[in-house]
Amino acid sequence: MKKYLIIGLVGLIIVSMVSTYYTNDMNLREIERGRTITEETSHIKDQITEVESSISQIETKRSETEPLILEEQQKQKEIEESITALNSQKLQLEESIDVYKEIEKKDPRVLITLEDPVVRAKVKEVTRLCKTTEEKQQAIFEYVRKEIKYVTEGNPKEYSYPQPYLRFKFDFWQLPRETIEWRSGDCEDVSILLCTMMRIAGVPASDIRIVLGVIYYEGFLLGGHAWTEFKMGDQWYVLESTCVTCNYIEKSEYYAFFTPKIWGWFNDQEYHHEESRETEGRMNLILV
Repeated sequence: MKKYLIIGLVGLIIVSMVSTYYTNDMNLREIERGRTITEETSHIKDQITEVESSISQIETKRSETEPLILEEQQKQKEIEESITALNSQKLQLEESIDVYKEIEKKDPRVLITLEDPVVRAKVKEVTRLCKTTEEKQQAIFEYVRKEIKYVTEGNPKEYSYPQPYLRFKFDFWQLPRETIEWRSGDCEDVSILLCTMMRIAGVPASDIRIVLGVIYYEGFLLGGHAWTEFKMGDQWYVLESTCVTCNYIEKSEYYAFFTPKIWGWFNDQEYHHEESRETEGRMNLILV
């Protein structure tokens, strides 16, 4: 019995020794294949150094490219501004097409350009200190008769306009914007500008109009003329913008002095053509 017990114990010891040997051998082999903790730590530190170097290189590249980015952003801004300006120019050209289409219809109302930014800006400038519509009317009249030089026919763009525009009238009629920019015009030009600016300032269409006709003095024909009439209260007045010393003139007084023959009148909403035998064809002369 003891013999077998001893043999069993010896067997267990041998198995344990063999197992320990193989375990130690595997550990040794694993250590040989890998790194120690010190080595692994050193390796990780080397990786950190490489990453920091990469970060430094990237930051250097970023600092080098930032001016280029800012320059490119400025270019993009300039391009966007150019596109905006071109779109604005395109809109103006499209509006010009609409004007020319109306001109071919021989309708003078198209010349009262209430939405023109140049004219609106001038109205704002001229009336900046005014509080009432009457004060605005007076300021606009003062501006037109004193700042717009009266000239006989002839202007810097006469021959550059499309033929339908030139056929619209027997002489050249300027748009309000052009009269402001050129600071000159004849009787119909200043009348059209005056009517347009007053309409923008708040004068209703029922109270202002441009009148066309021929005027006489003591029976003698002075020639074709255009002037502006406006209503204040119950009284109609004439604005003779070609006279720098004239203020409002009562219509009855003006008509008694010049005894005009009326061809017609218009504003941005109405267009009236006299059809009497005396004036037959006269309006067409002005508008063709």
